[in-house]
Amino acid sequence: MTTLAMITRFSLAFLLLAIPNLGVFAQSVSPRALVSTGGHGTGSNFSLGWTLGQVASATYGVPTYAITAGVQQPEGVLLGLNIRVLLDGPYREQASLMHDSLRTTGLLPITEPYSAMGLAPTSWIGSAGIPPTALSVQGSDAIVDWVYIELRDASDPALMVASRAALLQRDGDVVDNDGTSPLRIMALPGSYRIVVMHRNHLSVMTQSAIALGTTSTMVDLIDGSTPIYGTDALRIRGSVRMLWAGDTNADGVVRYTGPENDRDPVLMQIGGLVPTATASGYLPTDLNLDGSVRYTGQDNDRDIILSTIGGSLPTATRFAQLP
Repeated sequence: MTTLAMITRFSLAFLLLAIPNLGVFAQSVSPRALVSTGGHGTGSNFSLGWTLGQVASATYGVPTYAITAGVQQPEGVLLGLNIRVLLDGPYREQASLMHDSLRTTGLLPITEPYSAMGLAPTSWIGSAGIPPTALSVQGSDAIVDWVYIELRDASDPALMVASRAALLQRDGDVVDNDGTSPLRIMALPGSYRIVVMHRNHLSVMTQSAIALGTTSTMVDLIDGSTPIYGTDALRIRGSVRMLWAGDTNADGVVRYTGPENDRDPVLMQIGGLVPTATASGYLPTDLNLDGSVRYTGQDNDRDIILSTIGGSLPTATRFAQLP
């Protein structure tokens, strides 16, 4: 027996003898750990286990009492994600890119819009605003809009573990809010389901949990290499996949007719009386993200809703594939 083990054994034996008969005491902890180490030992009337860096407990007892103890290290680290995703609304097949009209017209907000929608980020990293340099970038790396990323529990995909807003480039890369840096999110290393949301497109989630660490992990929702939860969760245009557009009221369902449909908000946005009228701004009813809301005519937003539900049966619906 090593000297450390002997000291531990006799010290614990002395502690047990010194504690009066006070019943059972326990301490419980719930955060998970980054790393772990420790060991285990036994004696005539007790056992001792110790850990560093993980949630664990050791129980020491005699017939009249027990002691439990644990050491935890719940702090997260910056996990790296290389997410690629396209939005159906602003996607242009001829260019194989999304357009960046919100940026070029000066309508893209410098702060994320999701807190106002009840989706406050839990793992925000860096500055909350977009620097002017990010808005000056042109070409395939120009910013299209804000998106929202969630990490969900591997065994319970309805449980959100961490979340943050990020920026989407024209070529589909999701980057930090400086417009160029790789995406990072604060959480414990482990496996998570990845959810990608947009304010007027249907959300998607990876079918399986993906192992994440401090180096960037690829999650490509464009080329079909990453299996997606649910059925028909992404729209396929040619050889690429993208989020379905049309959720003007952000309820996770695209409807053309009936209660809480997504067509009526488009009509109300332009005034509700003259279908040829238009409205401008950073608006949830702007489904193609061109900065203008139209009910009829070229590049109108109403047709996008009809296309998403199938284009032929106006009573059809399409749901976001989330648990």
